[in-house]
Amino acid sequence: MYYIDKLDNRLGKPNLIICTDSGAGNYDTFWSTSSLRGNIKATLTVSVLKEGIHSGNSGIVPSSFRIIRNLLDRVENSKTG
Repeated sequence: MYYIDKLDNRLGKPNLIICTDSGAGNYDTFWSTSSLRGNIKATLTVSVLKEGIHSGNSGIVPSSFRIIRNLLDRVENSKTG
């Protein structure tokens, strides 16, 4: 209703409002979704070493999975979804 109230001067007084939405709980109440989950398609490549090496010679080698998880956590929280 917030957006309908904000656009009241542009909408006038319509006789019928049809809202295509992601879902509704019942037909007696006007339901509106403020955001929908989107779709992200990407190719992500993480590489840490080109060849096997003893960790004592080069220090700590990060896990490629942890790097990916950290990057994905910037897009979506892995604990709460």
